[in-house]
Amino acid sequence: MVTANSASAGGWTYGAYEGGGYGVWNYDPGPDPIGYGDAPGDAIAACDTAADGWGIEVRLDIGRDGDIDRTVSTRGNNSPYCSGYATGNIPEGTPVRVWVVKVSGSTDYHPVYKDGTA
Repeated sequence: MVTANSASAGGWTYGAYEGGGYGVWNYDPGPDPIGYGDAPGDAIAACDTAADGWGIEVRLDIGRDGDIDRTVSTRGNNSPYCSGYATGNIPEGTPVRVWVVKVSGSTDYHPVYKDGTA
């Protein structure tokens, strides 16, 4: 089951397929939904919440053109763990697609996505 939750006024979280973690999209700077204080804008992060052998990778497609422009991952870290943020300025109103993917080794499991704007 895929879940979507509100995270903060400047972003949201989106759950991985069948649980186990989630991705974060912050379109504006503000309160950090993963607890680091303040979060940057135009940023993604990945959180792994289950010790199930799967990590979480979050991929950002700026412009929804099929090219992945930023990636963060929890690979190599024990759960529970959240990555740092990958950020960089994106012009306001630019469409983005945030992919949340379970990963193990070179295997991707059932990628899900949520569309948004910068």
